[in-house]
Amino acid sequence: MSEPTKLDIFDLKKIKINRTAKELEDAGKQQQTKVTSDELAEFIPVKRDAVKAVKAIKATESKMIQELLPLRHERMLASKFAFFRGTAELMERDLKHQYQSNIPLIICGDAHVNNYGFYASPERQLLFGLNDFDEARIGNWESDLKRLLVSAKLAGDENGFSTEQLNNVLHLITKNYRHSIKRINKLGLFDRLYSSYEIHDMMATIDTTDNSTSQMNEILKKITKKSARSNSEQIVQKMTERGQNGQLRFIDNAPRAKHVSAKRYAEIVKGFSTYRENVRQDIRIFLANFTITDIIRYSVGVGSFGTRCYLVLLTGIDGSHLVLQIKEAVPLRYNLLNLPVDEAIKNGSMAGRRIVTAQRTLQSSSDPFLASTRFAGRSYYVRQFRDMKESIKMDKLDYESFSLYCQICSSLLAMAHYQSPTAPMVRGYLKGQKKLDDGLVEWTNNYAKQVAKDYEAFKAAVN
Repeated sequence: MSEPTKLDIFDLKKIKINRTAKELEDAGKQQQTKVTSDELAEFIPVKRDAVKAVKAIKATESKMIQELLPLRHERMLASKFAFFRGTAELMERDLKHQYQSNIPLIICGDAHVNNYGFYASPERQLLFGLNDFDEARIGNWESDLKRLLVSAKLAGDENGFSTEQLNNVLHLITKNYRHSIKRINKLGLFDRLYSSYEIHDMMATIDTTDNSTSQMNEILKKITKKSARSNSEQIVQKMTERGQNGQLRFIDNAPRAKHVSAKRYAEIVKGFSTYRENVRQDIRIFLANFTITDIIRYSVGVGSFGTRCYLVLLTGIDGSHLVLQIKEAVPLRYNLLNLPVDEAIKNGSMAGRRIVTAQRTLQSSSDPFLASTRFAGRSYYVRQFRDMKESIKMDKLDYESFSLYCQICSSLLAMAHYQSPTAPMVRGYLKGQKKLDDGLVEWTNNYAKQVAKDYEAFKAAVN
């Protein structure tokens, strides 16, 4: 087995390779001789017991807000898939002990099926793609693909699909990723850069004359209508009330939604000033029209539930509103488990910048308000809260829609990976490797069993 390459630090020099596409393809093909597809698909049993799994989770949670952990645990115990979403560090540690391609790209780091969704472009078009980059880093392309595969297996199990059905979906995910890599490799650099996947493109993917995909078509129509109403004004209507002074303020719902202390309020205001220096010039000028009206701590998600996350309510000179989310950018979870605390914190001191850089690279178009900041010794990133953001509820999908959704995700993952200059190496590595489609099905089923073991261990420890 080859020694794993250390790809934990977000060092962009690792992907700045001034070589021709042909040379990179040849290098990827040569890498096949060092780590074959058979090896990449070989499952190496995880050598850790239940105690170690729980210990690793607790190590991550020790950096979180302790009063939120009971709610976090409740969310994680909802299902094996929910647990999987909340424990990215376990899989990343396990992948370090599997065979690795050692082809570095900017990867999402947590490309499970629920980390794809709809979001608005600056031109107010509804796009679909990766939408979570907290674990983004320089890493191996197959790490993202394997996380997508395992998530599809776990989500499909919850939906009650048969083993045969799910194996077919898993096969199609890898096959579609390979074919997408081949197709994208033929595109010009600017075509890749400006490529986007709008909701209308997703609708075009669906054969509306085929009843098997009619469910997905109806879902997309509803999302189109719903997303148009999802903005800051809607949030203000749902989440605020008039205070004694007549000003709007967020409604408390402790411990999930809770107003902060005067000290933390002042720290956030200071951090917001830093954010304004980091954001695009045109947005900085636009924000001069707004003043901060209120701030609240508001926790979201599963994996990030328990981290420091705030909502800032801004009121414009015309009475309009803007709600921004300030979300803690924690050091990479794998680093928290494997590096000395001081070194992990040092590596994560610019985590906000890491996440912003990865998002702008991997998404076809990003929130114009996206930027990083720092305050009170921690790194954060800022973005609009729920601006036209929607997602497809996986547990509501029939088999045909589920399969289609997973294949679309794998295509978009390939396009995201191809934003890295080293991506032609992936094409070279995968050329003629059809056997990987079935090989990764077996790998995925084996790793899903490991997730089930970890889930039961965690449930026993919490209960």
